[in-house]
Amino acid sequence: MDRLNKEVIAKEMIFLDKNFGNQDEILNFIVENAKKNGYILDEAVFLKSVKKREEEVSTAIGYSIAIPHGKNETVNFPFISFVRTKKEIRWTESNEEKVRLIFLIGVPEKSEGKLHLKFISQLSKKLLDDNFREKLLVESDRNKVFTQLNLIEI
Repeated sequence: MDRLNKEVIAKEMIFLDKNFGNQDEILNFIVENAKKNGYILDEAVFLKSVKKREEEVSTAIGYSIAIPHGKNETVNFPFISFVRTKKEIRWTESNEEKVRLIFLIGVPEKSEGKLHLKFISQLSKKLLDDNFREKLLVESDRNKVFTQLNLIEI
């Protein structure tokens, strides 16, 4: 795999209608796939940074959306993974917020400035659009979801 040509949003990091019961299952699944696809070097280290961030403040933002993220030295290439669950799940034990659309952002520790904040900002702007969100909730074709997500100006 040519590591210089990694896409921030790649088809192999889009997962539709998965059966998960909680945040841990989702995060473990995404991180495992990020490792398998060469985006990260160490699953445990990256997962720890994502969970640490999540403990500070929940990344559930409303509209059935969560945007967990991690920034550390184990990330080879910036990425955004997308998971749509079959049913809404409670995102954290301490919060009633339920989610169905999960975007995990990973950026290298030594990335330019606040790259993860840029990703979150661009993603959040797009997700405010009801039509954009609705397409992500109902589209069953992974290629069309990929095309939809690449409308985000990253």
